[in-house]
Amino acid sequence: MIYTLTVNPSLDYMIKLESLTLGAMQRTKDEKLIYGGKGINVSLMLKELGLDSIAYGFIGGETAQMYEAGVQAMGLRTAFLPVKNGFTRINIKINAEEETEINGQGTQPDQEELTKMIESLSSLGQGDILILSGSVQKSIPATFYAQLMQVVSANGALCVVDTNGESLLHAIKEKPFLIKPNIHELEEVFQCPMKEGILFSSMQALQQKGVKNVLVSCGGDGAYLLDEQGAIYYGKSAHGIVVSTIGCGDSMTAGFLYGWLQHGDYKEAFRMGLAAGSASAFTYGIAKGEAVKQLADQIEIEILRESDKN
Repeated sequence: MIYTLTVNPSLDYMIKLESLTLGAMQRTKDEKLIYGGKGINVSLMLKELGLDSIAYGFIGGETAQMYEAGVQAMGLRTAFLPVKNGFTRINIKINAEEETEINGQGTQPDQEELTKMIESLSSLGQGDILILSGSVQKSIPATFYAQLMQVVSANGALCVVDTNGESLLHAIKEKPFLIKPNIHELEEVFQCPMKEGILFSSMQALQQKGVKNVLVSCGGDGAYLLDEQGAIYYGKSAHGIVVSTIGCGDSMTAGFLYGWLQHGDYKEAFRMGLAAGSASAFTYGIAKGEAVKQLADQIEIEILRESDKN
């Protein structure tokens, strides 16, 4: 079974404007309310591709019931943990000349609630996959993901990590199956610009620390993959009109897992990841599974280095 954890889910109020003018009253051209959060996005894309998952997360306050009902109405199985402090946040996403995001603070789980979440996931074992997505809010220690990974990895579950900063650095020590930083997050880790040669050596340095697969998304410039056999791939994003980049990285994570579980092949996993990320860029929210599969044929994968284990 696949499990996703969203520590700070959100109600995303998505607004489309002709232009954004500060200090002026404006009316929207279009607006949508999306039940968001990185792990939720992953679960939604997995569902579109025909894979079941259970979505975990912290919810709270007046918006908790609305959020849980909305996520379940989309057909996802949930195991949310209500917390005492804070409320499920409302984020504002403005699409005008540029994309602008205003994100709320969200719930603030205390130590007892963090322990309860770890206990809830402690039964994961062989054959299970846990996807940890998103940055952690201020009440959660940067070691939380790593603590959770220690528990489930000891039982044989695979861990996928998509976070940044200190949380990512701690998680790397627990030897995850896959990490999916974007290029800017990787620059933050290594504190230098990621030109191609430096990018490859940085990915290899992460693998030497025990990470099996390193998938780096580069927005419209495509993505790179270093797989656990040492092969390096580059893939371009599909051609199309970008509507919104929100959820693209999460879609890529889900598409990669789908491709790997279906084919047992990292090149095909990478292709499906790129197709899923591109498809979601061409729509508001998470793309339909059929759109992903149609785009997969357009994705070209270049092998930059062959496996060193052939």
